[in-house]
Amino acid sequence: MMRGIVKVSVEREEVAVSAAGEEPGESGGAACGDAALHALAGAARAELDVFSRGNAGTRAELFLSAGRRLTLEYEASTTAFTLNRGGSLLAAARVWQGEHSGFAALPVSGPVELARVLEAARQRMGTSPPPSLPELLDPAGSAPPSFPDLSAERSRSLAEHLLRTVVPPGRVVQAALLTQSVTRTVLVRGEGGCSWGGSSREDAFVRCETPRGAIVDAVASPLGQPWPLESLRARLAQAVEVLEGPAEPVDPDLPLVLRPAVAVPLVEALAWLLRGDVGASLPALVRAVGKKPFPSVLSVQDDPRHPLGTQRLETDDEGMPACPLGLIEEGGLRGFLHSTGTAARLGVEPNGRGLRLEGAPPAPCPINLFVVPRGDALPERYTELVARVETFTTMPRPGLVSLMAGGWEVHEGRRVRRVAPVDLSLPVLETFRMLRGVGSDLAFFPTAGGCGTPTLVFPPLLRG
Repeated sequence: MMRGIVKVSVEREEVAVSAAGEEPGESGGAACGDAALHALAGAARAELDVFSRGNAGTRAELFLSAGRRLTLEYEASTTAFTLNRGGSLLAAARVWQGEHSGFAALPVSGPVELARVLEAARQRMGTSPPPSLPELLDPAGSAPPSFPDLSAERSRSLAEHLLRTVVPPGRVVQAALLTQSVTRTVLVRGEGGCSWGGSSREDAFVRCETPRGAIVDAVASPLGQPWPLESLRARLAQAVEVLEGPAEPVDPDLPLVLRPAVAVPLVEALAWLLRGDVGASLPALVRAVGKKPFPSVLSVQDDPRHPLGTQRLETDDEGMPACPLGLIEEGGLRGFLHSTGTAARLGVEPNGRGLRLEGAPPAPCPINLFVVPRGDALPERYTELVARVETFTTMPRPGLVSLMAGGWEVHEGRRVRRVAPVDLSLPVLETFRMLRGVGSDLAFFPTAGGCGTPTLVFPPLLRG
């Protein structure tokens, strides 16, 4: 998913293309490009000055976002592709006056609409303590690089390579989706200064059919950089191998070893629990900060610059530096992911995780959250779950992860029999408190909010 506020399409193009088809010309998405964003940024300062003069004692800011997106969807029935292009311009305003604040986000087509966004935020003011916002020191701001071209030809070439070399032979590809996305943002504050930001990435999602259900996997990287296709190829091959052929029921008395593709929904749910807004609703978890609620084998970090991560951020959408965070260290809970708002609510310092998603106010979000690898030894006998079968949801209710996965029974490092997919229903906190070991095979997954994990080792979880 593209990070930032890029929701309302102002231009769209749909073209069905074959593998040998001509690439259509660049769409008029320039309307959502550099010139439009610079024009908005230039006008934002004047609008904020006018707003401040007309609303004495009120602070305000404008967050402006321009985005482009190219999507190439594989049509299984025709083996052709459908190409979609889109772009957006959006302005979000926050205003504060004493103990009141308001927020509004609206699609815009030009500078003249900025006043409308500020007024909408003023009219929606409600009781809320003002956050401690960072000072934006650069009066002019350093603009990010220009919008890169989104190439349909490159997407089509990558899609063909993906389907030809990564998908196991003989598998039915039910769906494949490739996206290129780029956002450019600027935050302008009424008391002075501005902060430019942006991100870009390429994603590929593949859904394949197996005799025991569908498997879904994905790969992502910053736009223009190579995809780590070998890891995707290996995971798909392992999933197909384990989900076809004769299988036996699982032995509930064996320890469970969850390989990364199976373990990552648990890590994604843990990332959700470590958000400041969620933590604020769980007083017992907040009281555990500074204590050791987890085993020593568990450490969790969030690193915006991790070389294997799918995102690269220097600052969040509130102008705060997005530095690496240690959230759990050898079982000790050190803190939560915070925006300025959730930090103020819990009386702590913000840590650069305030992101604006789909036109919402800044909220704490992980960037590249992962379980720190260790390389712990495996038991002599265990059930190894390597492939997750697609289900409707992995968190049917808050704090509970539900998944279906298949694998092998392993004796002294040798796979002795295939295990039919089993249903797991795991309460997140209680499950991580039983963690016994962590592997060294760290992988990040676009299908799990970009979270990463190595192999996780648990005691028998299927008894009863």
